[in-house]
Amino acid sequence: MIRRSRREILSLAALGAGALLPVRNGFAQRSGSKGKIDVHHHVGPPPGVGGVGRGAAGGPAWSPEIAIEEMDRNGVATGIGYPGPIPVSADVERGRKQAREYNEYAARIGRDHPGRFGLFAALPMHDVEGALKEIEYALDVLKADGFGISTSYGDMWLGDPQLRPIFEEMNRRKAVVYVHPNDAPCCTPATLTYEKQGITGPWIEWPMNTARTILSLMASGTTRQLSGVRFIFSHGGGVMPLLLGRLAGFTDWAAVGPEKLHEMFPDGIEAEFRKFYFEGAQAYTPENMGALMKLVPASHILFGTDYNRFPISHSVKLFESLKLSAGVRRAIERDNAVALLPRWKA
Repeated sequence: MIRRSRREILSLAALGAGALLPVRNGFAQRSGSKGKIDVHHHVGPPPGVGGVGRGAAGGPAWSPEIAIEEMDRNGVATGIGYPGPIPVSADVERGRKQAREYNEYAARIGRDHPGRFGLFAALPMHDVEGALKEIEYALDVLKADGFGISTSYGDMWLGDPQLRPIFEEMNRRKAVVYVHPNDAPCCTPATLTYEKQGITGPWIEWPMNTARTILSLMASGTTRQLSGVRFIFSHGGGVMPLLLGRLAGFTDWAAVGPEKLHEMFPDGIEAEFRKFYFEGAQAYTPENMGALMKLVPASHILFGTDYNRFPISHSVKLFESLKLSAGVRRAIERDNAVALLPRWKA
């Protein structure tokens, strides 16, 4: 018979009690160093603030309490909150006010729930002066992790010269920039007759818009000349991984040829593409991830869920079904995000 001291008995009792605690509480205590980091997490909007409502975008009600329960059930330690987008508006002051309210709301959630929520701050990109002011406030005061922007603003894709001053400041700051797709004037239900009976932009046009803005950034020289900006693209880069070989093959097309392609992409279009980072929400099938991982290093792939548009479990189940080495899996789940956003290391 093994005899135990009173201290050992008390210690075992404490362990037993801890085992009976709800999973949510147990995970929350250790999530800071072990759990997944979700870089595609929609938050908000602030109570009483107009603009794009989360329910209107197809997601259920969001609150930090609801989100944390869902995160804990699925092993997610931290969600980097995306409170935007800020829509194009003729009222400049309204756009600035909305960005500030969104960002302060998301930053407050992070303070109220330490370790659980980060911030990709929203910017009024159609208003260059306002965007520059918000970059300063978001980084210096709110301590944002980076910025969350859309694939286009009106007729401007991200490589548009009008947006250049914003990216120059982001480059100076070595900022992380998360890019989420949105509807573009070129391709809406008014011009696309197939968008009927529930078919909307996210089905096909948003993956296309991600590809369009990636090409815009590369062709404009933004990614070569402002290499300090670290771009993260949603949904595995949309359809761009499937189109890259087609574009590289334009060297043999008389209308383009090798000289023109070299002028646009001096280091090669594949090399330009490898500079980007990608999160995998809605792209965790073997076909999607296989294509992406043939083009970019595993260190440039991050975990994302698109919560609350989709349940977190949707992404987790698909991701866990992929055949990946333990090291690559851990890198995508957490380590690659920590390398980009070092404050989440602890």
